[in-house]
Amino acid sequence: MLGTYFSQFTDTISSGWNQFWFQRDSPKTVSCLRIVAGVVALIYALTFTSELAIWFADGGVLPLDRTYRLTGASDPTVRVYYWSIFYLAHSSMQLYALHVVGLISILLFAVGFQTRITSVIATLFVLSYAERAPMLMGVLEPLLCPVMIYLCLAPCGAYFSVDAWLRARKGDTEEVPPSFTAHLATRLIQVHVVAFYWMMAFAKLGNPVWWNGEAMWWLIAQPDNRLIDLTFLGGSQGSRLLVFGWTHLVVFFELAFGLLIWFRIWRPLLAVLAVFHWVGLGLVTGHWEFAILMIGLTLAFAPWETLEIASKETSSSPQQETATPEPASAGA
Repeated sequence: MLGTYFSQFTDTISSGWNQFWFQRDSPKTVSCLRIVAGVVALIYALTFTSELAIWFADGGVLPLDRTYRLTGASDPTVRVYYWSIFYLAHSSMQLYALHVVGLISILLFAVGFQTRITSVIATLFVLSYAERAPMLMGVLEPLLCPVMIYLCLAPCGAYFSVDAWLRARKGDTEEVPPSFTAHLATRLIQVHVVAFYWMMAFAKLGNPVWWNGEAMWWLIAQPDNRLIDLTFLGGSQGSRLLVFGWTHLVVFFELAFGLLIWFRIWRPLLAVLAVFHWVGLGLVTGHWEFAILMIGLTLAFAPWETLEIASKETSSSPQQETATPEPASAGA
């Protein structure tokens, strides 16, 4: 009996593992995620435009030798693996020439033109922006960079892209077959997003201001990056209680999302709540690019096959009603 139990146990674990990772999915999910990641990456790259030479030129704030010293790369006894294509540029002209190439490649990736090639080039530039000065990285780069890498694995230009439009113009209207790499990229993004939610939630649980309910007020009160002024919420006892409740709901949602998102019945509700969650935090903190990315990556959990079946049933139901013959009159 014990041997039978362990045999069933290992079979269940192995079948669940294979079903989770080694399946074939439609590339529609990764195609939508390409648009999300491409748009956010383009916004992220554009933020460097006005101050690119001020930061990274030889006479700027962080020239190459100073970056080496700050990251420890100048010490031969320390192994540092930072690398950026912008390390090759020293003058303003060289920096902006590479910057233009990067913007064009990211734009082509976002619209889905020659996606197999532009995905790799765009990812190289996004990594280069982040790695040129790692000390300047914020909350966006640790999520955007891995997502770009994962999308390089998948046929993310199969749908909703210039590639798909060109393919249709040539008369190729067949559905793109399900792909293992599309499934793998989706799973990697799902796991990464859930890990990010739990990381943020556990970091908040280690801070006393999130336990006593004051954290959201401190975010609201800081005037530097916020997009909306909500300091009026500290004017009365009732509004302060609202802020305290908001603080605890932020932590609760981030913990619940990482657990309940794996159950299909919860996904529509969590997707709607994620919009309110990140819109609120984006307005208060000013990290609106990160908020857009987190909302968009919720599409990684979208059950496309369910949506397609529902849409087919909806479109076929009027036809069935029209085709149904009316009952013959009893008098006739």
